[in-house]
Amino acid sequence: MRGLIAKGGMGEVHAAIDQQINREVAIKRMKESAPSEHAMTRFFREATIQGRLDHPAIVPVHELGVDEGGRPYFVMKKLAGTTLADRISREHPREALLRAFVDVCLAVEFAHSRGIVHRDLKPANIVLGDYGEVYVLDWGVAKILGSTGDSEIAGESGPGETGAGAVIGTIGYMAPEQVGSAAHVDARADVFALGCILFEILAGEPLYKRGTQDAKVDARPSSRGRDVPPELDMLTVVATAASIDERLASARLLGERVQRFLDGDRDLAQRRELARTQLGFAQAAFAKPDEASRRSAIRHAGRAVALDPQLPGAAELVTRLMLEPPATTPPEVTVAIQRDDLQSLERIGSIGSWAYLGFLAFVPLVFNGAPIVLTVGLIAAIAVTIALLRLWRPFGPSRLVWVAFSNAFLIAMLARMFSPFLIAPGIAAITVMIMMFSPTFARLPAMLGLLAVMAAAIFVPYWLERYDVLSRTMIEGPTYVTFTGSGHTELGNESAAIAFALYALALLAVAAFMGQALRRAEREMRQHLHLQAWQLRHLVPDAA
Repeated sequence: MRGLIAKGGMGEVHAAIDQQINREVAIKRMKESAPSEHAMTRFFREATIQGRLDHPAIVPVHELGVDEGGRPYFVMKKLAGTTLADRISREHPREALLRAFVDVCLAVEFAHSRGIVHRDLKPANIVLGDYGEVYVLDWGVAKILGSTGDSEIAGESGPGETGAGAVIGTIGYMAPEQVGSAAHVDARADVFALGCILFEILAGEPLYKRGTQDAKVDARPSSRGRDVPPELDMLTVVATAASIDERLASARLLGERVQRFLDGDRDLAQRRELARTQLGFAQAAFAKPDEASRRSAIRHAGRAVALDPQLPGAAELVTRLMLEPPATTPPEVTVAIQRDDLQSLERIGSIGSWAYLGFLAFVPLVFNGAPIVLTVGLIAAIAVTIALLRLWRPFGPSRLVWVAFSNAFLIAMLARMFSPFLIAPGIAAITVMIMMFSPTFARLPAMLGLLAVMAAAIFVPYWLERYDVLSRTMIEGPTYVTFTGSGHTELGNESAAIAFALYALALLAVAAFMGQALRRAEREMRQHLHLQAWQLRHLVPDAA
């Protein structure tokens, strides 16, 4: 025999050494040297009930007997640990206590499956071992369902203590039906006690004040000022329902509900931790100016928001990454912009080809009597331009250079036939405006080259006329300027009116169609940006 471990109303527990196996054990024996027959019956009943429940969370019984002094005893495994009541008072981590509570529920359910109801479940009767063990103790007032032996073990219990008397159990953890009639309880009385234990784990204090049991008490742990998940709040209320019919049906169901919460809570905690890690990576990468770091920041920030949308700082960083442009444009973006430019040019080129077909329609009217060389040259320039715009694939920079030169030749023909400053400048201006939408002419040298080519198409014929290399089509007088057709162009008044009207209409139509195409492209771009912003607001509503 070793020292005293604990004592209660009727018995005491000593530490001892099993000399046969050389192991530490615990011996529970009665205090009285000559106990009554009723006390003996109750004591042996506890030992046999505990011994027949072969479960990891129920202390195994090794031996049962009577010592030399006539006191009954039984030998059981010696436990190392502290009670759940002690762990709660020291504010042990709630998650660990809830996991131990699940094991208690399963142990109680095991006893119920063997027809045994504990009837005195409370934190003081649950021991948590130093290595994760969980034990349910004190089966002295357990009820064997279907038996009528309660009168032999009936006792009077005080606050926090089980003794001999009319009430079986501990005030504050007893189901209402157990207080009224201890002989007619079933497994749901233990469910009520487990609900009280769950409340104490979550609230940090008992459901009922010591020594009292008010049926109207608020059974929500959150009512005691603790941060309690709503699913556990309601689970406690259902488990401690005064009505048996409204109470949770079994200890297993109660444990499974807590386990499901723990699984979800563990997953949520892991996701939050991963989200914080990803946010740290994103913030570190965002601080660097290079393209690879920017790409990494976007990737990690997106993961952080996906893992935990409520993580402080994640939504704000995603918004900054979406709205603040990087220091340098990524190559992928440059390629995408070029692709969009080419698609836009193809649309504009298609419209332009129809405009040139319109020019061909009234060429015979305009050039009645004009030199054959100019007429053929003009028609050839229009045909080549149409072919370049519609047939040459793919639409690349070299194609645009040839389009520029074909247009310059066309403008030069018009400058020669109708004087350099009459028709040619308007067409040259529209041509330059359209071609400037191409990335090929976005750079300054290319733009200056295009302007030089178009200017040459106007001024070369003018200089050739000025220095009498070609016949003049523009004569300057003291108070007038006279525009004439080239050499042999013959136009009547009616023909001239029709020709110039068609020219003006064609010029206006081309300008209108080009403007509409540009407006449509610009609107599509704005719509795309607004859609992106709308999606961003729904992705990270807090940041928006």
